[in-house]
Amino acid sequence: MRIIGGKYKGLKLQPPDYPGIRPTSDRLKESLFSVITSNKYKINIYDANVLDICSGTGSLGIESLSRGAYSVFFIDKDHRSINLIYKNIAKLNIDDQIKNYIKIIKGEVIKALENIDKIFQIILIDPPYNTNITERCLIKLREFNLINEDSFIFVESSKTENFNYDEYQILDTKIYGSSKLTILRLSSLSSLK
Repeated sequence: MRIIGGKYKGLKLQPPDYPGIRPTSDRLKESLFSVITSNKYKINIYDANVLDICSGTGSLGIESLSRGAYSVFFIDKDHRSINLIYKNIAKLNIDDQIKNYIKIIKGEVIKALENIDKIFQIILIDPPYNTNITERCLIKLREFNLINEDSFIFVESSKTENFNYDEYQILDTKIYGSSKLTILRLSSLSSLK
């Protein structure tokens, strides 16, 4: 498991040594970040606030930091994942000033979202497959005003999973083995609270 681009490219991250975490494959991660850094959707990762939901190892959020994100919030409810995220961030040897823009939140995702007061330009959702976490997150991201019309949401799921994407526009879907990457943004018909 490595950082594949940006300032920390090539740095090895510590993988999980316990069951229950499914790190994003390098192929899917590379595809995800090639979309973010391409001109296709005009996403500006520089100065972006990034939200990494169900962070696991922290790989996606750390990749965002490596590529110039302004701030990254990590959310995971498993204390082992939280410890792993801290260990992987420590490998970056970043200064205290940058650490002020990293927030690691241990807790159930919906409760954690309720206590955040920030708009995110990039949201990465990678929950355990075949759960309803994605749908619940999509509802709460709108309800808690954590996104706007310029926000992009990247959801990793099993390729057989389908979700209710009410209020969202599906921009693209890509299949990688047994995984699916869905790229979303708020529908132009959607109304934020």
